[in-house]
Amino acid sequence: VVWDFIGGEPFLEIDLIDQISDYIKLELYRRDHRWFNSYRLSFATNGLSYHTEKVQDYIKKNHDHLSIGITIDGTELLHDLNRVYKNSGKGSYKDVVKNIPLWLSQFPNGATKVTICSENIPYIKESVLHLMGLGIHEININCVFENVWKKNDNKLFEQQLLELADYIIDNDLYRENTCSFFNEFIGKPLSCETENQNWC
Repeated sequence: VVWDFIGGEPFLEIDLIDQISDYIKLELYRRDHRWFNSYRLSFATNGLSYHTEKVQDYIKKNHDHLSIGITIDGTELLHDLNRVYKNSGKGSYKDVVKNIPLWLSQFPNGATKVTICSENIPYIKESVLHLMGLGIHEININCVFENVWKKNDNKLFEQQLLELADYIIDNDLYRENTCSFFNEFIGKPLSCETENQNWC
């Protein structure tokens, strides 16, 4: 079973999450439940407080049952288009990227989630390659569902994907990296029996 902590920003409530996690573990043990030692605590975080003592203590305590993904949208320019501090309007890229080496040292197969909207389409190729350069080997890209798209975005989007695909192939980056835009199942019908997955 997977307990998924997403946001807002879950690590803002690390004390509460630590209590919840302890409760889960104790109850699984007390009930001699089949999920005892067969569970995962999953996080999608903006990465800003990843290095803090409380978060690091939680990671040490639960490491073997954790999956943590840090959301970083790509280059500083792209990331800071949408991910800014509320009070100052300053972009958060520099504060997030400094935590990437620590995160990857603890979770070498860590994945990131990139969010794409109309304004950042021109930076897709550059940003995916930037993330691979940081050592992130799994890049999941989501397009926003809200009505933010403009006329001809689809053409620019296609051009960015073609350039990115060509670069990945020409430089053999597909051998060690994955990008959800190029999943082999995209465009194929899903089976209700075998592919009934539900996740964010």
